[in-house]
Amino acid sequence: MRTPVALRVALGLVFSAHFASAETPASAHPEPKAAPAPAAAPAPAPGTAPAPAAATPPPTGNAAPAPAPAPAAGAAPVPAPAEDAGPVVVPADDAPPPLEPIPNAHDTLGGHFVLGASLGARWPFGDLEQGRAQQDFMGAALAVNLDAGFGVSRNVVIGAWGEFDNHYAPSGCKTCSAKSFAGGPFIRYHLVQGTRFDPWGAFALGVRSTDVESGVSATTTERTDHYFGVDFLRLTLGGDWYPTSNIGLGPYFSFDAGTYGKQVHTGLSTGMRLVFDLPGK
Repeated sequence: MRTPVALRVALGLVFSAHFASAETPASAHPEPKAAPAPAAAPAPAPGTAPAPAAATPPPTGNAAPAPAPAPAAGAAPVPAPAEDAGPVVVPADDAPPPLEPIPNAHDTLGGHFVLGASLGARWPFGDLEQGRAQQDFMGAALAVNLDAGFGVSRNVVIGAWGEFDNHYAPSGCKTCSAKSFAGGPFIRYHLVQGTRFDPWGAFALGVRSTDVESGVSATTTERTDHYFGVDFLRLTLGGDWYPTSNIGLGPYFSFDAGTYGKQVHTGLSTGMRLVFDLPGK
């Protein structure tokens, strides 16, 4: 009984070895089978909408961009899109150049000698003394004025003035007459430069001497009274028109106030003034 069993085992081992050696290399490494083709989608039933196509997945961030198509022959090349260069830096403007100073206008008064002569009328007011009004013994006067000045700047003239007044007889005293002399320093301010019309204003001080002659009547004899006082205020406004650079002509208006002792007197005058400018405007 033991011999057949051992024989069977031996035959089985031999058969297994023979089967293993007879096996080919192709059988050891079988080829991979091709993946089966996807089945076609069934046709939609009549009357139904076709199913939407599956969306193509977006390219991933690692996928390389597709190359741009080559331009056709003879066509102008398409410029490449500009890359993002960041913020644009604008250079700051340069500092403006310094402005040149504007020179002063030509000075037509400083250093000039100005001579003036005027002719006009003067009306006296106030009192000669206690109880004697000027208008009772002095009528309107023919006033002659002279002035000479020097321009110390482009607007200011300083100088001296003089006045002679020849008073006519007033209506209440046909035989009365009077003569008055006055003079003193002045300062005059000229408003503009470089124009033919030269407006100005002047302030002056001075002294005044007046002689009054009383007429002869049945009860009185001829009498001459002398009065002397101070003109503490003399304001004059005027304007000169220069047809040439050396000669000007224009009107003036003047107000003066002064005293004879304790009595205050005033006067108003107006007229025309002729002026000579040396060396000329």
